[in-house]
Amino acid sequence: MSELRLFVRGPQGEERVYDITQEEVLVGRDPEIAVPVGDRTLSRHHCRIYRGADGWRITDLGSRNGTFLNGRAILDELLASGDRVEIGETRMSAVITGDGIEALVPDLDAMATRATPRDARGRDAHHERQREIRALRHLIELNEKINALEDEDTLLDGVLDAAIELTRAGRGLLLLEAGDHFVVRRARLPQQRDLADPEGSFSVSVAASVVREGKSVLSEDARMDARFDGTASVAALELRSLVCVPLKTSQGIIGAIYLDNRYEHGTFDGWDVRVLEGFAGLAGIALQNARQRREMGQRRREAVRQARRIERLNDRLRKALRIRTNALRRAREDLAKQTDELGLRYSYEQIVGRSPAMRAVLRLVDRVTDLDIPVLIQGESGTGKELIARAVHFNGPRRRARLVSESCAAIPPTLMESEFFGYMRGAFTGANRDHAGLFEQADAGTLFLDEVGEMPLEIQGKLLRVLEEREVRRLGSKKVRPVDVRLVSATNRVLQDRIRSGAFREDLYYRLAGLVIELPALRERKEDIPALVAHFLQEAVGAEGRAPRMDPAALELLTAYEWPGNVRELRNEVQRLVALQVGGTVLPEHLSQRVLDYRAPALDGPTPGGLKALVEDLERRVLRATLLRHGWNKSRAAAELGLSRLGLRKKLERYGMDVEQPPEA
Repeated sequence: MSELRLFVRGPQGEERVYDITQEEVLVGRDPEIAVPVGDRTLSRHHCRIYRGADGWRITDLGSRNGTFLNGRAILDELLASGDRVEIGETRMSAVITGDGIEALVPDLDAMATRATPRDARGRDAHHERQREIRALRHLIELNEKINALEDEDTLLDGVLDAAIELTRAGRGLLLLEAGDHFVVRRARLPQQRDLADPEGSFSVSVAASVVREGKSVLSEDARMDARFDGTASVAALELRSLVCVPLKTSQGIIGAIYLDNRYEHGTFDGWDVRVLEGFAGLAGIALQNARQRREMGQRRREAVRQARRIERLNDRLRKALRIRTNALRRAREDLAKQTDELGLRYSYEQIVGRSPAMRAVLRLVDRVTDLDIPVLIQGESGTGKELIARAVHFNGPRRRARLVSESCAAIPPTLMESEFFGYMRGAFTGANRDHAGLFEQADAGTLFLDEVGEMPLEIQGKLLRVLEEREVRRLGSKKVRPVDVRLVSATNRVLQDRIRSGAFREDLYYRLAGLVIELPALRERKEDIPALVAHFLQEAVGAEGRAPRMDPAALELLTAYEWPGNVRELRNEVQRLVALQVGGTVLPEHLSQRVLDYRAPALDGPTPGGLKALVEDLERRVLRATLLRHGWNKSRAAAELGLSRLGLRKKLERYGMDVEQPPEA
């Protein structure tokens, strides 16, 4: 069972030692309690020291000035050997001894008797107590010194020097863990001198057993000690007095303090072991704190480095964001300027292209947007009919309601009626719930029907009835439901040809074609190809990515190609280029083979549009190629073409090329 010895130093410097044998004692100003202290700053019953299940503990009893353990205010804490307790102006130190000390030193009293001269064996308890008090004072002073050392290397020297001074050893070594083994970190002589060549100058086996078993070793004459029979290092070094104690922390044994005297026996006794163990506990705490401070310093420096790195990255992001924000602002200003120049009321940011053909389309869309009439959009596949439908809806008065889109070619004829008009539960096999049709889903909004030319005749008649009566009746229901829908339809067929062949109802055509918008094919507005390519490149790499640069020769080939699949085909080609990771610049050899193999129609054949259209197309191509060659520098292009800058600008305006942007670098 552990025993507690309490060293008390009062405000006037008076010192007393108490061996606590009771299970519980009180400390305070009351003279009747077990540990009375003449300190006016204490409460009568200031704190309580008691034996708990886990060891000796100390509890503050609601004192006026508090109880401090190792400099920290506490309410109830576990005591450890070497702990410093501060109450008012009084200082106390605890030394806890356990059952293991007798096992470590078999006969401490006998050793102490043999090591003490005959005239000293008769010293009374008072002198022994004074010796302990002086040692405690010395121990406290040494502890304050080593706690003041923050650098680990300096602290190691201080710990070993203090141990030598405390025990008056002839020399000392400090062993510390290094991975899976222990190494000599310090070897010292008295008066703070280094021990030259420490390797081989101490008993490795003794130190290893202390570290391995965690038990102190004491011998007043190692040469005669039976425990060291067969230990070659002890005999070779002719060791006499020897003491070695483990360095323990909350994380386990981190090393050992080894002290010896090669010339005198009986230098150390059991009392020295107790004091050295208490000192080793304090030194272990100091070393652990130093390591923690070092690790915290390293983490703090690393955190500072990371913070600086993050700040540099943030600066780059802020700069990139500023550049992109300015570019977006300029793009919006340019778009607003172009919109003003075109006389448009609405913005068409999703529709890329400002060629004369597209300008005419946008003007028509701008006028029809606010009109609540059906719109029929005609154009080849891939020309962007759905984009026009979305512009009509989201710029119009129904933009807060739903836009429902459906392709008539994607619905099987047998399901078209139920999808368009809805059905009731049980109307047919598999109808296990009520279902609202497209017209009900788009109520108060816009219904966009793509590929309307593919609609079967039997459905055309029912659709005509809904458009005329503005009401639908679900399959399996006798109840009609009113609907308010703006219909926008699209087709890549020539519906007049379908009407003549009897495949499309003429009366339905006039219901759908309240206003017809004809979308030009991409080959009819090649002026828009550079802008479309730049847009699709940026779209493919994302908002944060850097789009590859288009080589002028590659862009010229893309512009010359006829694009039978229109804008959709061009978009797929650009996405393929990005997916292939062609690098920083798209060269002609990166393009698809069909683009590379394309040749413009021969001039000896038919000339659609006559000579004027042919000359205009040639002039437009020459202008674009020259501008691309000079990086869109109009002054250089005008000089090469033999035009003034004003003359070049007029030609560009004539062909709708004044709004084109140079390809991104």
